[in-house]
Amino acid sequence: MLQSAAFRLAGWQVLTTGVVAAGAFWLGGSSSALSAVTGGGIGIIAGLYQALRMFRVDAGRDPAGFMRGVYVGEAVKIVLTVALMIVAIRVLRVAMLPFMIGYIAIYSVYWIALKTGYPWIGEPG
Repeated sequence: MLQSAAFRLAGWQVLTTGVVAAGAFWLGGSSSALSAVTGGGIGIIAGLYQALRMFRVDAGRDPAGFMRGVYVGEAVKIVLTVALMIVAIRVLRVAMLPFMIGYIAIYSVYWIALKTGYPWIGEPG
Protein backbone atom coordinates (compact mmCIF):
# COMPACT_ATOMS: atom_id res chain seq x y z
CA MET A 1 0.00 0.00 0.00
CA LEU A 2 2.77 2.46 0.83
CA GLN A 3 4.60 1.67 -2.40
CA SER A 4 1.49 2.52 -4.42
CA ALA A 5 1.21 5.76 -2.44
CA ALA A 6 4.82 6.56 -3.38
CA PHE A 7 3.98 6.02 -7.05
CA ARG A 8 0.88 8.20 -6.76
CA LEU A 9 2.94 10.93 -5.13
CA ALA A 10 5.47 10.64 -7.96
CA GLY A 11 2.61 10.90 -10.46
CA TRP A 12 1.52 14.20 -8.92
CA GLN A 13 5.13 15.33 -9.07
CA VAL A 14 5.30 14.45 -12.77
CA LEU A 15 2.14 16.49 -13.33
CA THR A 16 3.63 19.41 -11.38
CA THR A 17 6.84 19.18 -13.42
CA GLY A 18 4.77 19.27 -16.62
CA VAL A 19 2.97 22.43 -15.48
CA VAL A 20 6.26 24.10 -14.56
CA ALA A 21 7.81 23.01 -17.87
CA ALA A 22 4.84 24.43 -19.80
CA GLY A 23 5.29 27.74 -18.03
CA ALA A 24 9.03 27.67 -18.68
CA PHE A 25 8.38 26.94 -22.35
CA TRP A 26 5.94 29.84 -22.58
CA LEU A 27 8.38 32.21 -20.88
CA GLY A 28 11.73 31.00 -22.21
CA GLY A 29 11.36 28.43 -24.95
CA SER A 30 12.31 24.79 -25.28
CA SER A 31 15.67 25.00 -23.49
CA SER A 32 13.97 26.48 -20.42
CA ALA A 33 11.30 23.77 -20.53
CA LEU A 34 13.93 21.04 -20.79
CA SER A 35 15.80 22.57 -17.86
CA ALA A 36 12.61 22.56 -15.75
CA VAL A 37 11.90 18.93 -16.68
CA THR A 38 15.47 18.00 -15.78
CA GLY A 39 15.21 19.65 -12.36
CA GLY A 40 11.85 18.05 -11.61
CA GLY A 41 13.03 14.70 -12.92
CA ILE A 42 16.05 14.65 -10.64
CA GLY A 43 13.87 15.25 -7.60
CA ILE A 44 11.34 12.64 -8.69
CA ILE A 45 13.93 9.94 -9.38
CA ALA A 46 15.78 10.49 -6.12
CA GLY A 47 12.62 10.76 -4.02
CA LEU A 48 11.01 7.71 -5.57
CA TYR A 49 14.17 5.68 -4.98
CA GLN A 50 14.16 6.71 -1.34
CA ALA A 51 10.50 5.86 -0.82
CA LEU A 52 10.72 2.47 -2.51
CA ARG A 53 13.90 1.60 -0.60
CA MET A 54 12.31 2.60 2.69
CA PHE A 55 9.04 0.74 2.10
CA ARG A 56 10.67 -2.57 1.17
CA VAL A 57 10.59 -3.60 4.81
CA ASP A 58 7.50 -3.72 7.03
CA ALA A 59 8.22 -1.49 10.01
CA GLY A 60 5.90 -3.57 12.21
CA ARG A 61 7.78 -6.78 11.55
CA ASP A 62 11.34 -5.47 11.36
CA PRO A 63 11.72 -1.98 12.86
CA ALA A 64 15.53 -2.09 12.66
CA GLY A 65 15.40 -3.13 9.00
CA PHE A 66 12.93 -0.36 8.27
CA MET A 67 15.16 2.25 9.92
CA ARG A 68 18.14 0.90 8.02
CA GLY A 69 16.12 1.43 4.86
CA VAL A 70 15.35 5.00 5.91
CA TYR A 71 19.02 5.82 6.50
CA VAL A 72 20.35 4.05 3.40
CA GLY A 73 17.55 5.49 1.26
CA GLU A 74 18.26 9.03 2.44
CA ALA A 75 22.02 8.68 1.93
CA VAL A 76 21.59 7.30 -1.59
CA LYS A 77 19.00 9.98 -2.35
CA ILE A 78 21.49 12.71 -1.44
CA VAL A 79 24.34 11.16 -3.44
CA LEU A 80 22.04 10.51 -6.41
CA THR A 81 20.69 14.07 -6.32
CA VAL A 82 24.17 15.63 -6.20
CA ALA A 83 25.48 13.36 -8.97
CA LEU A 84 22.52 14.03 -11.27
CA MET A 85 22.71 17.77 -10.61
CA ILE A 86 26.40 17.80 -11.51
CA VAL A 87 25.63 15.99 -14.76
CA ALA A 88 22.75 18.36 -15.51
CA ILE A 89 24.82 21.47 -14.87
CA ARG A 90 28.12 20.42 -16.43
CA VAL A 91 26.99 18.13 -19.26
CA LEU A 92 23.49 19.29 -20.17
CA ARG A 93 24.25 22.93 -19.33
CA VAL A 94 20.74 23.56 -18.04
CA ALA A 95 19.38 27.05 -17.52
CA MET A 96 19.66 27.43 -13.75
CA LEU A 97 16.46 29.33 -12.92
CA PRO A 98 13.99 26.96 -14.62
CA PHE A 99 16.09 24.00 -13.48
CA MET A 100 15.87 25.02 -9.83
CA ILE A 101 12.20 25.99 -10.10
CA GLY A 102 11.48 22.53 -11.55
CA TYR A 103 13.42 20.88 -8.73
CA ILE A 104 11.83 22.95 -5.97
CA ALA A 105 8.30 22.68 -7.40
CA ILE A 106 8.11 18.93 -6.93
CA TYR A 107 8.65 19.41 -3.21
CA SER A 108 5.46 21.47 -3.07
CA VAL A 109 3.67 18.16 -3.70
CA TYR A 110 5.26 16.76 -0.51
CA TRP A 111 4.25 19.84 1.46
CA ILE A 112 0.66 19.67 0.22
CA ALA A 113 0.55 15.94 0.96
CA LEU A 114 1.80 16.52 4.50
CA LYS A 115 -0.70 19.34 5.05
CA THR A 116 -3.63 17.26 3.77
CA GLY A 117 -2.63 14.02 5.48
CA TYR A 118 -1.80 12.10 2.30
CA PRO A 119 -5.44 11.62 1.21
CA TRP A 120 -4.53 9.19 -1.60
CA ILE A 121 -3.27 6.51 0.81
CA GLY A 122 -6.70 5.64 2.20
CA GLU A 123 -7.56 3.94 5.45
CA PRO A 124 -5.34 1.15 6.80
CA GLY A 125 -6.68 -2.16 5.77
